[in-house]
Amino acid sequence: MIKEITASGSSILEAKENARAALGVGELDEVQFEIIDGGTKGILGLFSRPAKVKAFIELPDPVERRQKKDRKPDGQKAEHRPEGQSKSKRKNRPEKVRPEPQISTESSKPKSEVIPEAQLKMERREVKAGEDMSFDFVTTLLSDIGLNATAELYACEDGTRRITIVGEDASTLIGHHGDTLDAVQYLANLASARKNAQGERDKSRVTIDIEGYRAKREETLRALARRMAAKALRNKRSVMLEPMNAYERRIIHSEIQGIDGVSTNSIGADNNRKIVIFLTDKKPQELFDAEEAKLEEAEAAAQTAEVAEETAAESAEE
Repeated sequence: MIKEITASGSSILEAKENARAALGVGELDEVQFEIIDGGTKGILGLFSRPAKVKAFIELPDPVERRQKKDRKPDGQKAEHRPEGQSKSKRKNRPEKVRPEPQISTESSKPKSEVIPEAQLKMERREVKAGEDMSFDFVTTLLSDIGLNATAELYACEDGTRRITIVGEDASTLIGHHGDTLDAVQYLANLASARKNAQGERDKSRVTIDIEGYRAKREETLRALARRMAAKALRNKRSVMLEPMNAYERRIIHSEIQGIDGVSTNSIGADNNRKIVIFLTDKKPQELFDAEEAKLEEAEAAAQTAEVAEETAAESAEE
């Protein structure tokens, strides 16, 4: 059987060492690794992200180990217990019910219309300290880390809020492909859960922009969508994009809707969700079947590991 575990650390090397320790194996054991996230040191010690790896090791099947255990010397017959019985008291143990594996899929039609940045109407808002907790968080962050930048708050026509950051040091908060900017935006949305000076919580979504980065990134994504759609039509085969966050996937979905002959769907889970651009007359079902197979294999591996742990516990009791 295959035992699998996910581990993290300050670096990929440390994450691998932590994975080996969790698996209980040494340097000489054959362990395969899959790098999930390379991690980042962040800026000025802020917004750092640990490295994360997935480790696999092949272990003897628990059924084979049980058969070896039941074998007796000199041709004596092994004692066979009825299925489901053991010396340990497991008769009344409730059976664990595992949730059915799910594949995260998204329709090619976004849940809400994505208004292009160039067409989005915004109205400047003047607020005092304590009136908008997201805005307070951003202004406090800029002050605490000593950036030469200022923030402005806007109300958008789509019901969201927009905080724009401008200044000499503003671009420092963008990061690679907007990773740092997305982290700041995530924290700003969390800040909305706090009650403001009026004892209210603002439930509208907050988007943070720096020096017009959102508009530039959106145009890059829309151009990518058009280019990959043309590639799919030219080669008569599906195209899979790199993992993206939910907002960027919505932009891709929105752009593809206006192109005849192709459509989109998302596969994967958590931080590994990817968009597949496929021909409308030939949906790539094999891709979704492959994802489902992976999840089923992971589920089977987890169940096998549980059986192995129970078998080890029974051996210790005997």
